[in-house]
Amino acid sequence: MGCGTALMRLIMFITNIIITIFSIALIVVGAVCIYKLKELETIFDDNARYLGFGSLAIGLMLLVLGITGICGACVQGTKSCLIMHLVLLGLLIVTQVVGVGLLLYYSADEDLEKEVSKTVTNAFETYGGNETSSEAITDGIDMFQEVLHCCGQHAYTDWSKKDVAKTWVSLNYGAYLPDSCCRTIKTDCGKNLSNLNGNTTAIEKQFYTKGCEDEVHEYLDKWSNVVTGILIAIVVLQVVCFVFGVCLTCIKKD
Repeated sequence: MGCGTALMRLIMFITNIIITIFSIALIVVGAVCIYKLKELETIFDDNARYLGFGSLAIGLMLLVLGITGICGACVQGTKSCLIMHLVLLGLLIVTQVVGVGLLLYYSADEDLEKEVSKTVTNAFETYGGNETSSEAITDGIDMFQEVLHCCGQHAYTDWSKKDVAKTWVSLNYGAYLPDSCCRTIKTDCGKNLSNLNGNTTAIEKQFYTKGCEDEVHEYLDKWSNVVTGILIAIVVLQVVCFVFGVCLTCIKKD
């Protein structure tokens, strides 16, 4: 019985250490999203706000969960700490099961893909404008081109097409690329495009050439599958920990 109890404590302790580390990562992600909220909202609208504050809230909940789980798993942990941990863990398991179901549903929803395409199209049409809202969109597109290593909606040549980069071309910048397309960003580095005379190899060395919309779809597809897999694994592990926690609660005395 002693060995079994020690093993349950050990598994719970290790699991909750991982949960605590993961919670800190989520808190950081949420904080960064909130800090960059203005730029993210230009691409993802209100979804950016949900992502930022949602990540922060879930991260804080997981932090409390991890800490109470660590306390409950320790030899000197109290029964009240275990009970609090089990209540939070039970709520989290239910929430995650619902979340996994929604993620699977929406990741296969064509309407979501169309909405992303529409938002990206509108953003590229407005890029370069002088209005306050346009400046936010410009910052958002620049951020995505730098982070996703992409340029233009479908390809770097979109920056010379008025039906795609309407504002940018109307300002007579169609012969150039935004600096955020440069692999090494320097002021006015996008103007180097005019000196390359359509040399594809030279262009690929100096600029990102893949379109951002394709990169966004690829990024969402890739990470939705990864996140779903991780969540399923975490739920299974948490169910095991929940069972162990119930057993330890029955054994432990304050």
